[in-house]
Amino acid sequence: MKRKAYDVVVVGGGPAGVAAAVSAARHQCRTLLVERQGFCGGMGTAAGLSVFINYRDQGVDLSDSIYREIITALDAQTAHYRTPDGHCDVFEPEALKSILDQLLAETGVEVLYHAYPGEVVWEDSAWQLGCWGKSDRVSVQARCLIDATGDADVASMVGVETAVGRNGDQRTQPMTMIVRLGGFDRERYRASGGHLIPEGHAIEGSSRRDEISVARQCGEWTIPREDIAMFWTHPWDKTQVSINATRVLNADGSCLSDLSSAEAEGRRQAWELWRFFQKYVPGFEGAYLVSTGPQIGVRETRRIVGMNCLSEGEVLSCQTPSDSVCFCAYPIDIHDPEGKRDSFELSQSHRYGIPYGCLVPKEKDWILAAGRCISASHEAAGSFRVMPTCCSIGQAAGVAAALAVQRNLPPRLIQGEEVRAIISQSRLP
Repeated sequence: MKRKAYDVVVVGGGPAGVAAAVSAARHQCRTLLVERQGFCGGMGTAAGLSVFINYRDQGVDLSDSIYREIITALDAQTAHYRTPDGHCDVFEPEALKSILDQLLAETGVEVLYHAYPGEVVWEDSAWQLGCWGKSDRVSVQARCLIDATGDADVASMVGVETAVGRNGDQRTQPMTMIVRLGGFDRERYRASGGHLIPEGHAIEGSSRRDEISVARQCGEWTIPREDIAMFWTHPWDKTQVSINATRVLNADGSCLSDLSSAEAEGRRQAWELWRFFQKYVPGFEGAYLVSTGPQIGVRETRRIVGMNCLSEGEVLSCQTPSDSVCFCAYPIDIHDPEGKRDSFELSQSHRYGIPYGCLVPKEKDWILAAGRCISASHEAAGSFRVMPTCCSIGQAAGVAAALAVQRNLPPRLIQGEEVRAIISQSRLP
């Protein structure tokens, strides 16, 4: 069977995967992106989590050029707003899908939607992939693979050692079904003490504890959490609100049976959440349920064991090693696997670096990880898992893969300092 040959194949079309593919293509690599959905965007589109959490280091934006391009394109469609503190970029998922399609097309990335690698083997000095779709099998060849699945799916398939969840019991952060409501009355919300940002949008976080306590006592709240994590109005329609507040415990997002039961439980909780908002949150008395996420949101599953492993201590002490390929200032945000408490620890000066070795498996060659499945502790991953940072990690992976292919050197021999220097040259003001 004839195989179509590529320099770089990226599996997974979330922010990390798109950035990796675009970055590799811009550095003269023939690049293929394989995505199991019919669109890109990862949790931002597939789970309806339409907020990029982009924490800044004392006002300084740490995002890299591809993320900024995406935000600029969203702005051009009035499909984005930023909170006054600069920490949150709220966007329209449908606009993001279209923008990512255009970005990939403009950079010459070939895209294979509704496909997933069913087999991956190293043969004849290249990766041979069999990608399965609805009715056929597509065979492709890659000199370098980038696993941007979020779950280290491809890395695990080819024998890369992985770690799951926290140390000891391997339990992972809970999953969340994003819920979208319509019929929100902003004036009623504001009259009752709710805050609107200057653009007239409502965005609220870590709130409604008292109301939840009352609802629980009345048997109207069974969701295993103490507050509403966040809700936000949509750029194109201020009467529609998305809510992050459901919580599914004791489920592994890389396990098919767990994922299946979590989807059903997430939808059950969505209806409970709608009833709660109608009764307890002013402005939602006439609200109706518009949709749940196309799939449940997954925070954590497998991570590769890499040449370097980012630790909690390195995050909290704001280490910026010389081979850092990108930077993050988001706190360690752990949704407790047992639902007992959340951890939200701020680092001392906010910025820490992600070393290049965290993207490189400890033993396997010619494969890199990008996004939340890079090498790190459970605690450290609770910080960099946010989408803007994953986008920056992906951009770095794409540069590294291009350098490896062009020099015929395994990615482990590429220097993180050079990767960062190349990315810095492309930063937008």
